[in-house]
Amino acid sequence: MKILLSLLLFFFVAVPPVSAQSTDWVINNFDSSININQDGTVLVAETIIVDFKNLSKHGIYRDIPITYQDANREKTYTKIAINTILQDGTKAQTDIENNGSNIRIRIGDPDKTISGKHTYRLAYIATGVLRGFDTYDEFYWNVTGNDWEADIQHASATVTLPKGKTERTTCFEGYTGYTNLCSITEKSPTTVSFTATRNLPPTQGLTIVVGYTKGMVPLLTVPPPKQISDDFTNPLTPLAFLLTFLGGIIAVVIVWMKNGRDFWYRTRQLLDPNAQPEIKPFGAHEAVVVEFEAPDKLRPAELGVLMDEKADTLDITATIIDLANRGFLTIKELEKKWIFGSIDYELHRTDKTDEGLLPYEQLLLNRLFATGDIVKTSSLKTTFYDDLADVKKKLYEEVMKKKLFIAHPETIRNRYRGIGFGLLIVGCLCIFGAFPLASGILLAGGIGLVLSSIAWMSMATYMPRRTAYGREIYQRVKGYQLFIRGAEQYRQQFYEKKNMFNEILPYTIVFGLTGKFAQAMKEMGLKQKQPTWYTGTHVFAPMVFANDVNSFSKSLSTAIASTPSSSGGFSGGSSGGGFGGGGGGSW
Repeated sequence: MKILLSLLLFFFVAVPPVSAQSTDWVINNFDSSININQDGTVLVAETIIVDFKNLSKHGIYRDIPITYQDANREKTYTKIAINTILQDGTKAQTDIENNGSNIRIRIGDPDKTISGKHTYRLAYIATGVLRGFDTYDEFYWNVTGNDWEADIQHASATVTLPKGKTERTTCFEGYTGYTNLCSITEKSPTTVSFTATRNLPPTQGLTIVVGYTKGMVPLLTVPPPKQISDDFTNPLTPLAFLLTFLGGIIAVVIVWMKNGRDFWYRTRQLLDPNAQPEIKPFGAHEAVVVEFEAPDKLRPAELGVLMDEKADTLDITATIIDLANRGFLTIKELEKKWIFGSIDYELHRTDKTDEGLLPYEQLLLNRLFATGDIVKTSSLKTTFYDDLADVKKKLYEEVMKKKLFIAHPETIRNRYRGIGFGLLIVGCLCIFGAFPLASGILLAGGIGLVLSSIAWMSMATYMPRRTAYGREIYQRVKGYQLFIRGAEQYRQQFYEKKNMFNEILPYTIVFGLTGKFAQAMKEMGLKQKQPTWYTGTHVFAPMVFANDVNSFSKSLSTAIASTPSSSGGFSGGSSGGGFGGGGGGSW
């Protein structure tokens, strides 16, 4: 039993760990010439001769630690400054990465492969690598590193002091933690050479120790790398946030006050050709006077654009109701096919000539009835969205033609959305850049820019500017809205004009007052006849009719604005479609 235990103990103690699998390329020679400088820095010049044999490679990479942790988990920080990197005697193409713990120097052209023997020379200055003891100072240096993936056939190093002499020397070779000694040659009191006694397979390396005259050179230290959290104590950090955030908010408010507020006529003399438009004073009061008809005979869609500065789908459906009331088409409600089915509608184009139609109205009629004089609203789903965009474009052209706006509202909105998006991109770049630079100032500034970008994109909605004429009409439109909202207070006007109900109905859709308006008609007790342009499925009543028109408007809005949905894997699927994806490759 004792013999067996002895054999097991010998096996675990004497057998070295299994080395990593060697690659097909080798390092013929790894030589390091090291000079300890008078200022306490250390100049390291490594010459690495490799043989890629018949392999196709781009080059080599060299990893050098810059942060070390001892058994007590205390960290020591060093600094590496690259001087020269040569490949076969000429300046090499390099890429240097720093992850805070190591520096990786990648040498070679990513667009070119090489094979056979090549010589690489790296020269760099190391700071913070000297340590002091009671009677001597020390340079303790892992020459090759223990994480190469190829055999190192020959490894050597030479250390030169600026003055004084070496007090003691030693060196080790093999796996990490091994104490196998290498060969040492003292060439002079200030120069000593070290050589590995054998081939060093992957994960084996050469480490040297030189003790020299105490106080000969200063012992430099490197402070811990700056953390973003450290920068938050800097008074410039909150200032950076305030400047970018509040600065962005103040800027967008100033821009709106200068370029977004409507013009107005201070004298309110619309008929005076010499009246000069001015910017409306902030907070100035404008009285709203009740109007009993649409100002300047604006159509419902034009009125809708003037109110919210947008051409909405609801504006187009109101136009269809208006065209029906004016005799250009009729609307027929179809019976449900089953109790839980949805209501469908049929639009019929009449024989009335198109004379007097505005361009966007003409385009709307032509596109609605492109396939014939009868069309169902359900057939417009996923097919009319392009036509809808064209009609909205014509509608914008009409309000611009009537000089209701200084510039195209959508163009103005897109301009300021673009500014907001640009601030967002810059802010994100600052945030991402703050982490490798450990800059709290940059992070705070980036967050401020991102927040201010939201303000710019939000304010883009309010940037279109009405002309002085457009502002005057806008105030009158609010008076017309006031009339419709309180219709029961103006019974006399309805008694005097019999068809006012049908004329006002398209405008109630734009204002969102259809139900309230119908209720007012009911309370006034006004008798309304069945409109000739609408055929329902039940007995006519103003309140019911108004609800029908409201339902038609919502149904039509949904239909003409809907876009085609994407197909699934069993209908129209293909390679590369669906979720997931991506890819990868090798270096």
